[in-house]
Parts: sequence; C-alpha cells; structure tokens
Amino acid sequence: MDALSKDEVNTLMARCDSLMETFNEQVNVISDWHPGLATQAFYWQEGVVQKQVEPDRTHGEQIGSLIVFEANDHEHAMELASLHPTTQVAEGETYGWRAEVRPLSEES
Repeated sequence: MDALSKDEVNTLMARCDSLMETFNEQVNVISDWHPGLATQAFYWQEGVVQKQVEPDRTHGEQIGSLIVFEANDHEHAMELASLHPTTQVAEGETYGWRAEVRPLSEES
C-alpha cells in the first residue's frame, strides 16, 4: 500500500469504512486499537540490547488494528472476524491483509 497515492488510500479506506459500520453493528467490540506507523523495537544481539527506531519492513507486515470483541467460542469468533474489511475487500489479497483470531486468557 506504500506505493498508493493518498487519494487511492482514501478511496480504499472509504470502502472499508462502510464495511466497518456493518462489522460494528454485528460484533460487540470491547476495544479497537490502531497503532501508528512509527515504531521502536528492542532486541538482544551479541550480548547487548539493541534499539531500532524505524519500522522493520523486512517482515512485510504492519499491524492495522487490534480488535478485542466478545464471542461465544472460537468458531463464533472466526465467523465474526470474517465480517471485518480485511476479508471483505478484494484488494486485501494484493496487499497481504489477513486477520488472526486469538483467544484472550486471564492468568491468575
């Protein structure tokens, strides 16, 4: 998507907005978080903690959002997640969009 013009991104996001309205009508969203593009990563390398300030594009992935929502079980969560624009917009295939469903666990 980095190669798209601002107008192209806005057009695509406008299509996603209407799908998000449907998603939000049908899914009990508890939290919806959208990280920015700026990142800082810390990692251990050769006995020293290293810091990386720029986004790491070598993995080719960027988190678009983290959405916490209620579901009856994992199968129901998969059904609800499939309503998200990530899986509803054909261009998502071109840009490598995908959704992951993971249960949250409460540790004591």
